[in-house]
Amino acid sequence: MPAPVVDTRHEFAGLFSRYEWLMVAVAAIVYAAVVFAVVRYRRRGDERPRGRDEAKTVESIYAGLVGVIVVLLVVATFTTESRVDAVAARPKLRIDVTAFQWQWRFDYPQSGRSVVGSVRQEPTLVVPAHTEIQFTERSTDVIHSFWIPTERFKRDAFPDRTTRFDLVFDHVGTTVGHCAEFCGLRHSDMNFKVRVLSPAAFRAWLGGQP
Repeated sequence: MPAPVVDTRHEFAGLFSRYEWLMVAVAAIVYAAVVFAVVRYRRRGDERPRGRDEAKTVESIYAGLVGVIVVLLVVATFTTESRVDAVAARPKLRIDVTAFQWQWRFDYPQSGRSVVGSVRQEPTLVVPAHTEIQFTERSTDVIHSFWIPTERFKRDAFPDRTTRFDLVFDHVGTTVGHCAEFCGLRHSDMNFKVRVLSPAAFRAWLGGQP
């Protein structure tokens, strides 16, 4: 049975929220412990502060709790990555991505249409919304990186190696993409637009309409 294609933006947003809430909780505990120590053990005249040098039980509980948190975060991270990295056996659309210094080429093998960027004009990746899209990515020269910030997704493109990944765009609109790997003097020019159309509008575009 083919693996379901997931929405990477929502997957990583959910994972980040776990880290975020944990960060807030840990920060609150640390600040509370610091305030308690300052108030409880502050110096009063010439009196030396009193307190135990060791608290083995508390320290053991703390170490165990930290270990449990680390294990949970590692499991959650790798589980999310596993879902995102899974590719469908029969995607509804295939797009070939070719990275080169310093532009992109997008090929649609099912229709023969291609979009290539140039020095004067960055390319536009046109995709349908709510559709399983499988990308085949490669580089013709150095390492590049296909990055769409709004989708919370980045995947490196290597020379002499083919990489496959699936994406689903959940709403119609326009966004931007970049190369996220320094690839030469004009790396900053290696951008592209992403135009998400309704499935019907995409079929019309794929048939040759602008």
